[in-house]
Amino acid sequence: MELKPDLSHLFEEYITECQFTRRLSSETLRGYKSVFSLLLLVVPEITSSLSLTPDMMNEFFKRLQTRERKIGKGVIKSGVRCSTIRTYWHKLNCFFMWLRVNKHIANNPLQNIKPPEAIYEDNRALENSEIQRLFAAVALHSQNILILRRDTLILSLFVFCGLRKGEFLSLQVRDIDVDKGMLLIRAKSSKSRKTRSIPIHKTLMMHFQEYIRERNKHGYKTEYLIVSNNHDSKLTSHGLKHWVKRLNIASGVRFHLHRFRHAFACTLGNKNVGLIKIQKLMGHADPKMTAKYLRSITSEELRADIDMLSIY
Repeated sequence: MELKPDLSHLFEEYITECQFTRRLSSETLRGYKSVFSLLLLVVPEITSSLSLTPDMMNEFFKRLQTRERKIGKGVIKSGVRCSTIRTYWHKLNCFFMWLRVNKHIANNPLQNIKPPEAIYEDNRALENSEIQRLFAAVALHSQNILILRRDTLILSLFVFCGLRKGEFLSLQVRDIDVDKGMLLIRAKSSKSRKTRSIPIHKTLMMHFQEYIRERNKHGYKTEYLIVSNNHDSKLTSHGLKHWVKRLNIASGVRFHLHRFRHAFACTLGNKNVGLIKIQKLMGHADPKMTAKYLRSITSEELRADIDMLSIY
């Protein structure tokens, strides 16, 4: 789709500022670009900044709810979740605020349009039984010892560290401090743009050492921790996407990587780890964001806490 000249130029200026001045992550930039492209696709009547009116934005959200789209072989779906609408609203609002501050528009068209409250009914955290099935699938379907050690380490990093995808892909061998038992997450790869350290669980350390021994046998020299299947280079985002797809099929567990992050937070919460500690481990700037990850804690998991109550 060819972008409208006026808005496309302004949007590119905005993205340039986000990338080089605000130093936002590539994943955040990708999200901004995706939503902006969707806006122009769904509402082609938006031809310039003058077209950005509250009526046009209401029309955008209306069409999102009513348009049909194909999501699989012969599967047609319409409508989007409240949480998705809320995400779109926030990403577009950032751009519109930039337009207003830089006097490209007189008013933010979303100023008086409130996003819906996100209603979460799904359990986003992976259950222990699902995690065990993923480890079992790796053990049963790995093509060689190196891939077995590598994929076991990949799962362990997500389970015991709750990493974001970008943080995981950026890990280097030097980020594992064996002597101190700490994993370093560099500011460059973190969404919060802050460096943090995560204590390494003993099981994770064991899988790391087994992987490094096998990796050394194969003579890999890349500085990145997780290697590609066939080349002396890092596992790419594209490669990780295919890894998830293959493991989905092999294990029968429908998952995406962020479910590990939810499981990480909920497991700590169920162990009565305080919110501030969990926030620090996850690298959140705001504890409100951390609290959202704890929503997958079920009422049944709170039974032991209720049983601790006493009137004596």
